[in-house]
Amino acid sequence: MPRTMVILTLVILLSPTRGFTTQTRCHEDSRGRRGVVEQNVKPQLGSEYANVAIMKGASRKNTYRVGEMISLDLAILNTGQAPVFVHKLIGPSIAVKVQVEKGRDIGVRPYSVDLEGIVPDSYRLLPPNSLLLGSFQLLAGCHAEGLSDFLESRHRHDQQRQSSVDYQKRFFSAGLFINWGDGCLAFRQPGSFTIRIEQRNVHVIDSTCDPGVKTAVGTIRSNPITISITE
Repeated sequence: MPRTMVILTLVILLSPTRGFTTQTRCHEDSRGRRGVVEQNVKPQLGSEYANVAIMKGASRKNTYRVGEMISLDLAILNTGQAPVFVHKLIGPSIAVKVQVEKGRDIGVRPYSVDLEGIVPDSYRLLPPNSLLLGSFQLLAGCHAEGLSDFLESRHRHDQQRQSSVDYQKRFFSAGLFINWGDGCLAFRQPGSFTIRIEQRNVHVIDSTCDPGVKTAVGTIRSNPITISITE
């Protein structure tokens, strides 16, 4: 989507775990033997994030100008001794929180807010000492020329329930397909901003082909990311 929230739906997921072939007894054709249940149903399958993983956030630059795209990149490292299921770094599970000087919170405005259907493919089995990567983009400021037309078109599509074909034709003809990121950072004036990202998960994978493999649950938070935005 544009995707996200202060709970953002977002992001392009990458993973450097392609070469790991022995982490479970599952094969590609046996994923149907995995299910998802709430943590309180099978608490023995959950392990608190703090016990199995750490999250780190970074940005491509320290200083951006109003109207530029702020890149935010995430990595979760499995710090445990065993494989663990980790929710992918995608939407509603991800929250972005931003503060200005003196700790005042400001808003991240998503372009759309989606509900997630939690399924086994929402999770990645992460081997020990391996990374799960994700990234998303925020527009620096919410008043860029053309953004209002983009948002109005999306709103009209949602309200009038236009067909997908009509919506895509309008996007094409109006040139609204340029990248606006996943949301915009709403601020009154440029300055210094501190960004923290967190993920919350309350579900576990129940799998007959991964017996005893736990799922990271609870909340994990990144380090603070400090950026400056100038005119």
